[in-house]
Amino acid sequence: MRQKKSRFALLAAAISLFLLVGCADTPPNSGTPAPVPDGAQVEAQPDTPDDAPSAPEEPAEDVSGNAEEGKTLVVYYSATGSTEAVAGYIANATGGDIFAITPADPYSSADLNWTDSESRVSREHDDPSLRTMELTETAVDGWEDYDTVFIGYPIWWGIAAWPVDNFINANDFTGKTVIPFCTSSSSGLGESGKLLAELAGTGNWQEGQRFRSGVAEADVVEWVNGLNLPMANIQPAQSGEAKVLVAYFSMPETTDPNNMTTEEANSTVVINGEVLGNTQYMAQVIQRTTNADIYRIEPQNPYPTDHATLIARARDEQDQDTRPAVKDAVSDFDSYDTVFIGYPIWWSDMPQILYTFFDTYNFSGKTVIPFSTHGGSSFAGTPATIQSLEPGAKMLDGLTISRDNIQDAEQEIVSWVNGLDN
Repeated sequence: MRQKKSRFALLAAAISLFLLVGCADTPPNSGTPAPVPDGAQVEAQPDTPDDAPSAPEEPAEDVSGNAEEGKTLVVYYSATGSTEAVAGYIANATGGDIFAITPADPYSSADLNWTDSESRVSREHDDPSLRTMELTETAVDGWEDYDTVFIGYPIWWGIAAWPVDNFINANDFTGKTVIPFCTSSSSGLGESGKLLAELAGTGNWQEGQRFRSGVAEADVVEWVNGLNLPMANIQPAQSGEAKVLVAYFSMPETTDPNNMTTEEANSTVVINGEVLGNTQYMAQVIQRTTNADIYRIEPQNPYPTDHATLIARARDEQDQDTRPAVKDAVSDFDSYDTVFIGYPIWWSDMPQILYTFFDTYNFSGKTVIPFSTHGGSSFAGTPATIQSLEPGAKMLDGLTISRDNIQDAEQEIVSWVNGLDN
């Protein structure tokens, strides 16, 4: 059993990293592959614009309990780390314990390749009888003491990842408030919570919530605080800790995982049918590794997804030294001590919208860590450019990854982040 008290403290000085993609001598290439189900298997894909902003989260139902000293448990299954990160945020916010659902026969990357009709996850999808599996543990120590149970999972083909079913079948939820949550790049919670409630047959099941991959901890905490759980379960935010932000720009040229052009595939990766930009993927890996907040730099005037039009606009902006307007501001930027900055390389430079970003915020006294994705031009001297734009900032060595290698770069990114000396 992998039950433990959750204190997923923010890796204050330990910084997150974002990798960005870009066409070496041609503009925008950003997007990176990520493992699948927590999504589903990640496919390497062309350079294409990042997914559109996530749809607003649905309001959660009031789940206030009667016990003043009620205990909270966060149960989750995670295939690639996205759901695990959200579970940690919830446990931190509630002071709850954590229990990880772990198949006795773990899924490999090949098992999770949903695009392969012969992969384990595809065969289980096609034949529900194969979804019954042994878990390393189903019994939770002190299960009867928990009044509120969060159940987390990635969405697989519109429903909860089926390892969760086996945990539900093994436990009695009588007298407990149960709150499902899921992670998905685009799919909603759908009927997943309702289906689990029917499977359990007991418990007071709430509506639940869907979170995008790489969601900021602040967004999760805001949702938890809106649930009106017993006050004994809600932990005050830690103060005095260094804060880390992962800010990135990514421009996948499609959101359709099917029939991609070469250019579209160069800038993207696909996770469980969801398209992510190369740099977007890197940013999410960094965010998960550091438990940082994450912010996507988006233009007020969206970039076109047609490759020829996109690179022409990128070239024109560079020739005219344009400062494209940024859509939304960073909330409380001054509170961050360390900022990861991620971008693709366009025309051997940062996209012009990055210059807007550096013009807008004062990085003096902050630690800045660049990361990028490229099509052959590496960093193209951009870290030196950033240092010249922000002379008052402390620069750490960044990481740049080729779009050809982004698919399998997760461990490289994690090792880089863990090796940073702030």
